[in-house]
Amino acid sequence: MLALALCCLILAQTAWAAFMIPGSPVRPKDFTLLKRDGVYHLFYIRNNTSVPASQSERDFGHATSVDLYHWTQLPPVMRVDTLGWDNEHVWAPSIVERDSLYWMFYTGVQNTPGQYNYTQRMGLAVSSDLMNWTRQGAIFDNSYTDWAWWNPTMAQPACRDPFVMPDPSRPGMWLMYYTASPQLDSTVTMVGVAESDGDFQQWSDLKPLWITYQSYSFNTLTESPHVFEHNGLWYLLVTTNAGQPLSVYTSAHPTGDPADWVYRGRLRNMLGYDTNSWFASETAHDGDHDLFAFIQGDRVEIREILWGTSWQFALVQPPLFHVVHMKWEQPEVQEGQLTSLNFVVANPYAGQTTLDAFAVDSLGNETPVSLDEVGILATPTFESDSLQYFWSARRVPDPGAGDTTTVTRLRLRTSDRTCESDILTVRPTIAPPDTTTPENPPPSDGDGSGDPNEWLGDRATLRPLRSSPLGPGPALAVKLPVSADVRVDLYDLGGRRVRNLARRTMPAGVTVLPWDGRGDDGIAQPKGMYFARLVSGKHVMTARVLLLPR
Repeated sequence: MLALALCCLILAQTAWAAFMIPGSPVRPKDFTLLKRDGVYHLFYIRNNTSVPASQSERDFGHATSVDLYHWTQLPPVMRVDTLGWDNEHVWAPSIVERDSLYWMFYTGVQNTPGQYNYTQRMGLAVSSDLMNWTRQGAIFDNSYTDWAWWNPTMAQPACRDPFVMPDPSRPGMWLMYYTASPQLDSTVTMVGVAESDGDFQQWSDLKPLWITYQSYSFNTLTESPHVFEHNGLWYLLVTTNAGQPLSVYTSAHPTGDPADWVYRGRLRNMLGYDTNSWFASETAHDGDHDLFAFIQGDRVEIREILWGTSWQFALVQPPLFHVVHMKWEQPEVQEGQLTSLNFVVANPYAGQTTLDAFAVDSLGNETPVSLDEVGILATPTFESDSLQYFWSARRVPDPGAGDTTTVTRLRLRTSDRTCESDILTVRPTIAPPDTTTPENPPPSDGDGSGDPNEWLGDRATLRPLRSSPLGPGPALAVKLPVSADVRVDLYDLGGRRVRNLARRTMPAGVTVLPWDGRGDDGIAQPKGMYFARLVSGKHVMTARVLLLPR
């Protein structure tokens, strides 16, 4: 039986393979993989083999998939700014999510005769939807270090391939791994680490990872670093110029000194088969699944990591079946009311899923509840790529007869944690009286511009952020469908205007406006609630901003 199962697995992996091909003449290079609302997004350098090198790698490809096997190519993003600091090439995107926004770190290459000779630096862009990106400027180069070579008039120094992640040992801190050329041997490259206290526009040198220098690695080229963790052990993978390019290091500390790291050799040694054409690997977490991706020829290939009992792992094809979306028909119902849970799945013929249920309290804490008690089938049957599962709403645990106050907030999740529903609020049949009061109307600055009754609705948003990757204190995220003249002011609860944050033309996409907690007069404002007001022509939007003590 075991032999038969292994044969079936081999046949399945032969018949199906997870990969993304841009299509000739474009080949992918350094890339990043992430998931948003059930959809996988892959951003990659577009290397056009039909044009001279100077005319290639000038934007990022963007492809999406609901199952990692079938991909849709979307319009490229982040084309070089011909008048900016990244006018020649854009390379190596790395994206993190923070404050419900997406922050792209990337390498920009500038060629300005007499000033910048194909100079490599790190840049930052922001997006709310992964489709439209707004540049935030250059944020880091090797001039901030005392060990890496930096000379903008020389074409050789490396400062590229950022990989950004939270610092696991210091809450609020972030780490950026990247490729650099050390001063003691400028003909080679190795990995450096920079750090940030959460202000993504401010980075400082933390240290070089000397374990990646040629005297330890036996490679003159080391680039495309990425770091991930499993069971308390940290893995560093890099691409080298060896016959088997991908090399593996492990450590209990992701920024450890050479003595803290163990060089595990080439990836081929662990996997047991040839990986000579693999390079620029990346990893991504998807629920309980750890994905491993790499470039091979004209494609990005995706595998799932199958962990062993030691540090080693194997690679297999990821599951073909996948739950893409799981949404309640409406956000709130009464007990006994008929509602539905709507599923969208990929490749329903290839598998099934098991559900788990959780009661969620007002602080977001989850308590597992029995699906039998909820009255929902643990393993739904999918005969097509969509299913509307009808359910008579229950409060759980059962509060008992006569209880007209207890409310259930219910969430369902697939057992492999790759997809979860939104929260459904189940109220008792006899709902308690509504004790809420209307919000106070937003204050007016008295300048007569704008009509408070004219809202931008879905065309734009004004959203407060508790903290901002662009500086200390709160911030506002302004999303515009088109470029527009915008004014944004802050008011205290008495309606007094305390600060003008912006009065200019803003581009389409997301613009983040940080607030340092000071008024227009430079005086620190007291902690508490403030109102933000955006005016654009006749359109007005408001949001509340909470200023906390530092």
